Amino acid sequence: MEKWEEKLPPRAREVLSKIEITREDRERIKGLEKIKSLLSDFYQDKLTPEDFARGLKEYELKKREFLIKEAQLKLIDSLSLQILSSDFVRRGKCILVLERLKSHNKHGQIKMEINLLGGLIKKYREEKNKFYNQLKRQVEANPKLRIRQVSTDEGQVVIQLSPDEAVLSSSQWKDFISQHDSVYRSQFASSVGRLKGFA
Repeated sequence: MEKWEEKLPPRAREVLSKIEITREDRERIKGLEKIKSLLSDFYQDKLTPEDFARGLKEYELKKREFLIKEAQLKLIDSLSLQILSSDFVRRGKCILVLERLKSHNKHGQIKMEINLLGGLIKKYREEKNKFYNQLKRQVEANPKLRIRQVSTDEGQVVIQLSPDEAVLSSSQWKDFISQHDSVYRSQFASSVGRLKGFA
């Protein structure tokens, strides 16, 4: 008995001792560990999407379908609005390459959804950058917008912020980001949900 099992109450130890891990369970666990290893190497740029797919081809078709779906779902979960464009492209390509290994694949639908998601991320960034640059130009044109009063132990002190610091601490920027992120997070979640449904 392992140490962690000894800490369990007697009834829990009894139930645990009756649980048998089947050969199928062991193979499934082994497959999930393989995915974890492949994902780790993929995220570190040690594997291309094609290398990743080759790592799953060794499994018989029935087991491969489950593992492909698991890998795709993990790749989809790694996407975010803030993801680097290069990472998004690689992960999207990997999802598509894996889809081609399935006996009944939905490559067309998945490709379309990945393209929509990529467009959404691009639009999110462009609108954010555009508003940021507008505010920065205003701050640079009006030095008074860079002055802030801060409280210290000695009392009030006036400090001058850099244009970037002034933008990031402005209420206009904070309000914009709050609304902007809320809208795009909702759209992103819907698109990711559809993508998971196809995987």
